[in-house]
Amino acid sequence: MIAGHWEVVVVGGRIAGASTAWALAPYAERVLVLDASRATAFWPQQSTWDRSGNLAWAELGLLETVLACGAPRTYGDTQRIGEDVAERVYPREDAYSYRMSVPREVLDPALLAAARSRGNVTVLRPARVRDVTIDAGRVRGVTVRQDAVDGEITCDLLVLADGRLSRNAHRVGATAYRVVESPWFALLAYYENLPLPTDRSYFSLQDRSVLISTPCGDKQWCVALDLHQSLIDETGRHPARSYERMVRDDPHLGPAVATGRRITPIGGAGRMRMLRRPMSGPGWCLVGDAGYHLDPVTAQGTRAALVTARILRDRVAGAGRVAGADLTGLTDERDAALDADWAYTEQIVRA
Repeated sequence: MIAGHWEVVVVGGRIAGASTAWALAPYAERVLVLDASRATAFWPQQSTWDRSGNLAWAELGLLETVLACGAPRTYGDTQRIGEDVAERVYPREDAYSYRMSVPREVLDPALLAAARSRGNVTVLRPARVRDVTIDAGRVRGVTVRQDAVDGEITCDLLVLADGRLSRNAHRVGATAYRVVESPWFALLAYYENLPLPTDRSYFSLQDRSVLISTPCGDKQWCVALDLHQSLIDETGRHPARSYERMVRDDPHLGPAVATGRRITPIGGAGRMRMLRRPMSGPGWCLVGDAGYHLDPVTAQGTRAALVTARILRDRVAGAGRVAGADLTGLTDERDAALDADWAYTEQIVRA
């Protein structure tokens, strides 16, 4: 167990947590990342973004790390709406004008490795936060369990990047102040050796479903399906069975999948809630889904995580160091920066 005092403790070592550890490292002597999962844990999940996401990676200084993950850049897509098919080319505004999708089991370790490369970032994994220490209304540290042993750690700033179901957000008093229930069920799996172009994606928008295929690695594609709950209820099929049938019957993806093969199980989640929690309080801050969760149906979650990490980084940079940085007003700043993404996603969710 690593005990003692750390200027920053980050709970969660995925996109938001690893990116925040990287971003805050220049302003702290010691940064500790606590992640409850094991390095060998795997579940099908991807991260995808477009030009705005590329700019967000660049603002944090992590774009080269992301590009080194090896996912192809896509510059257009084939879009099928009903029976109508259109070929689209993305506007070439600048060098960031492309779309990428990266498997999380590739992206997350790359981001953690980048954070470690700072030299003052330590990653403890698997390690779970058992409790948060609060004294005189301010977070002072955490109780951490590793190898069945509890240890006390103190910190100047506790950053929670432990996802939309964060128990620690409740422990620090960050209650959701806006919640939108989603009727969408998201599923995906990875395939290899599909006879599809590697510089463009495929979108099929049908009645209460969105089917997407994106190249995400060397001879690898992610095939994702968003299903409206009403369609699941109407057909009575298990979502994974609907996934298999809709992929097989799609005129574009069906023949390709029949030639290649699926290399992972079908993963998914449904009836998730969009939510907003306060971004900061005395001695704590929330980044990524822990504080601001967007339904994945519009693929805006990655950019939202990066924007929150950048907002925190900029505030700390203004103070010159983590200890003593004034974090008041971050909630309003974050909500204003992500208002368009929230409005767009909520419109889709409520449609």
